[in-house]
Amino acid sequence: MSDLANETDATGAAASDVSDVALLAELAAGSKAAFSRLYDRHSRIVYAYAASRLTTRDDVEEISQDVFVTLWRKRSALSIAGESALPWLLVTCRNLILNRRRANQSAARRRTDAPVDDTLADTAPGPDVMTERAQLLALVEAAAARLPEPDRTIFELCIRGYASYEEAAVAAGISAGAVRNRLSRLRTRLRSELQTLRGTDD
Repeated sequence: MSDLANETDATGAAASDVSDVALLAELAAGSKAAFSRLYDRHSRIVYAYAASRLTTRDDVEEISQDVFVTLWRKRSALSIAGESALPWLLVTCRNLILNRRRANQSAARRRTDAPVDDTLADTAPGPDVMTERAQLLALVEAAAARLPEPDRTIFELCIRGYASYEEAAVAAGISAGAVRNRLSRLRTRLRSELQTLRGTDD
C-alpha cells in the first residue's frame, strides 16, 4: 500500500486541480498516481474518523490503511454519489470498524473463562457507567440516523470525522459557510433530540 501512496504524478499538475470524480476514473484504469492523490487528499480525515471510534492506535492505523486497500481493490467497480470520494471512504471505514468490533466481541466471548485481573477490574468503569455510556451512544446514533442529507454527511465528516468546513463543503456539495451554519443548527437539533429521547426513557 505504501508504494501506491508514494507514487508521484507524472503530469506534475497540482492535486487540487483534479476532482475526485476524475481521479476515480483514472484509478479505475489502474493509475497509481490517482490513488496517491486520493490518499493524500483524504487519509487525514479517514484516520481521524477511525481514531474517534476505536480505542487503540494499532487498530486505528490498520483500519485506516484497510480503507485505502479496499479503495484500490474495488477501483474498477467503484461508484460514488456526488463529487467527493470522502463519504464512500468513511462508510467503508465505518463498516470495517463494525467488522473489527464483531471480531473483538467474538474473541472476548471465547476468553470468558480466563482469570480476571483484579487491578484492572478496580480501575475499570462500573457496569452502571458503561450502561449509561452505551445508552447515550445509542441515542446519538438514533438521532443521527434520522438526519436528512446533507446534514447527515456533515455530521459524519465534521462531528465524527473532524473534517474542516472546506473539506465537508466539497463532500456535501455546498459552501463552507453553509456547512458552518448547518453544523450550528445540527448541534442544536441533536441536543434537543437527545434531551427529548432521554426524557422519554425516564
